[in-house]
Amino acid sequence: MALVVIAYIVGDGERLLDPKIYQDMFKEQPTKTVLVFFFLFLAGTAMSLPVTGAMSVVSGLVFGHAIGVPLALLACTVGGTIGFLLSRYALSNLVQQRFAVQLKVINDGVKRDGTFYLLSLRMIPVIPFWLLNLLMGLTPMKTASYVLATLAGMFPVILVFVHFGTELAAIDSFTVEGIFTPSLLLSFCLLASMPFVARWLLGLIQGRRGKKPSQADP
Repeated sequence: MALVVIAYIVGDGERLLDPKIYQDMFKEQPTKTVLVFFFLFLAGTAMSLPVTGAMSVVSGLVFGHAIGVPLALLACTVGGTIGFLLSRYALSNLVQQRFAVQLKVINDGVKRDGTFYLLSLRMIPVIPFWLLNLLMGLTPMKTASYVLATLAGMFPVILVFVHFGTELAAIDSFTVEGIFTPSLLLSFCLLASMPFVARWLLGLIQGRRGKKPSQADP
């Protein structure tokens, strides 16, 4: 955070907040821009920083739907998997001591619903993405199951965030008229309704499996 503040003050911070700089950078050097963004996203997620939502929006803002969605989905899945493995093999004692209550909830849910429990928590973010990576590392879930559930569960979430970013990129001027367009308002509604829609869908799926929707609230 200190480095960001210093960069903002010393490095002409207002100019660095202009999305057009990064959009032009992508046009001029697409491969380099994608790789730098991917590794920044991956590193932030692997270090369990709360950056998934913001970076997904930036992905849509700079790269659009076609590149932004798979790029953000891959970065958060790989970074989340690194955090998952770090928790399992290097940080287990620290995570157990710091998040004992949440870990019990997660273990009970995994015993009850298995991989589907992680899928539901990805789609209904009652536990932050970064914390869930650490907690899942201390469960008996296999790495392959974790990766597949994360990919499937994060896809609709990433899609909504990236779409929101693309709508922000389409704003010509940050005035009331420019911001509150029908398409951007729709994006706001999608962001707000995502947990409720996801819970409804998961309830339907669990109903077909003969189970009541699990209460994932820690």
